[in-house]
Amino acid sequence: MTRSNRGRTMRQRGHAVAAALVLLASLSGCAGAQAAAGAPAPRKAASTAARRSAVVVERGVEYSLAGGQRLLADVLRPDPPSAARLPAVVYIHGGSWRRGTREQGHELLPQLVATGRYVGITIEYRFTPTFPWPAQLRDAEAAVRWARAAADRYGIDPERIAVWGESSGGQIASVLGTTAGDAAVEGAPPPPDGPRPPTSRVQAVINFCGPTDMAAFFASATTPDAIAEMHGRLDPLFDGPPPERADLVRSASAVHHVDARDPPFLLMHGTRDELVPFALSEAMHRALLRSGVPSVLVPVAAWGHGFRGAEIDRRVLAFLDRYLWRAPVAVSSEPVRAERTPD
Repeated sequence: MTRSNRGRTMRQRGHAVAAALVLLASLSGCAGAQAAAGAPAPRKAASTAARRSAVVVERGVEYSLAGGQRLLADVLRPDPPSAARLPAVVYIHGGSWRRGTREQGHELLPQLVATGRYVGITIEYRFTPTFPWPAQLRDAEAAVRWARAAADRYGIDPERIAVWGESSGGQIASVLGTTAGDAAVEGAPPPPDGPRPPTSRVQAVINFCGPTDMAAFFASATTPDAIAEMHGRLDPLFDGPPPERADLVRSASAVHHVDARDPPFLLMHGTRDELVPFALSEAMHRALLRSGVPSVLVPVAAWGHGFRGAEIDRRVLAFLDRYLWRAPVAVSSEPVRAERTPD
């Protein structure tokens, strides 16, 4: 090859690389062009450009001992590990407060962890009827505190923790998000002469179809069969019929705890949910906005209780990137279509 031909070839390669970089910048920046005014300043330590990592899982890590029961978590991390501290997402499964496993989190968390930008933690918690409310809240709080205490071990940024729950797990996550730091709800304060434990306050909340007003949830059952099923679900949670446990029912209702200190919320809910009415998430969304708390309500169009889908995953990732990475992305509130129910 002549010197002039070599020079021409190098220039062509340089032009091709430059074009590829321009295309990549436009793809990663298109969402940013839609960002709402007043978005938090982006963190410059990491990029939200699409990439995939392997996911490694550490199973059965004890995060708490409560009521004589060892409570376990699975921790999902990207491989290779990030050089920077990553936000953590704590997942709380559903199951009417009486069943379910932490394995349910393995259906949702790997998509986040594979971006290389998140650590995922899926937890178990104590069930009714042996352990009524607020045992479930206490366990979720303990999991968030544990994640902070284990930050060095797992490469977690303790200032960036989100909680994500589905159905009953969404109810727990929402109460945790609206009450952390409130001694009247969060539990006994630390001993005055001892070290202060890590806080259970979180920086973002995701609620998939979880009830946020337990009195309204109870009242939504109108047929004899539905009323009987509702009593079977909630009487063990409140250690008695909800109308006789008004204070406890209110304490378990996130909508009654909303104030301006709360973290941003993403609420996703099927518009045809016959178990938890869509109207409960609408009311929670309005309460958050009235208090000046960022909230995105995404209807899952013509769908019932529980949902999965690629666009649903994308909305979750956009929400977490916006509020945990301060990425200049918009989180659309347009209705989504589900592709299937949870496994």
